[in-house]
Amino acid sequence: MIKNKIDVVAIIPCKMDSIRLKDKNISIINNKTLLEHTIEYAQQSRYVNTIIVSTESEEVEEICRKYPEVLIHERPEHLLKDADTVDVYVDVVKKIDNEKITHVVGLQVDNPDRSSKLDSILEYFVNKKYDDLVTVDEDGTRNGSVRVIKAEFVKADNVSRRVGSIRDICTNIHTQQDLEIARNNMKNNI
Repeated sequence: MIKNKIDVVAIIPCKMDSIRLKDKNISIINNKTLLEHTIEYAQQSRYVNTIIVSTESEEVEEICRKYPEVLIHERPEHLLKDADTVDVYVDVVKKIDNEKITHVVGLQVDNPDRSSKLDSILEYFVNKKYDDLVTVDEDGTRNGSVRVIKAEFVKADNVSRRVGSIRDICTNIHTQQDLEIARNNMKNNI
């Protein structure tokens, strides 16, 4: 539990120009797109007050309309292709009313089978007094399924020096084989 009030915005980058797996972010597992799994993951948090999907795709926007509380951010062309995801977070935060935001959570769409609850990650982040935290796989490799950053650093476009990590076992989908692995992992989570 977090003692002080926090105001969290969850930003979901969801571009449609994946090179390795076409239409990856709208691939289906358990009758939902990877994007829908990610939105619903964010919705489970009692700390997240705003969910924003950053996209250039009308198809993604249509999916987002199923969730009236989800805001859509039009992703500029210079933040497509191989743009750094942090630049997407900065772009979104600078274009919204960000005065009350205390934390920014970045959620990657291609990690639908997260094993850690978002509130547990946020509580860990706050209690450990981190400035920046990113999830890692079993072997310690960053998977980026969840990234938490103090909002002050995102607002200033300044990545912190004090970065923590927390394990989240999930599939990072880049290929059809990865998609099948995630489907198998999620069969019992319908």
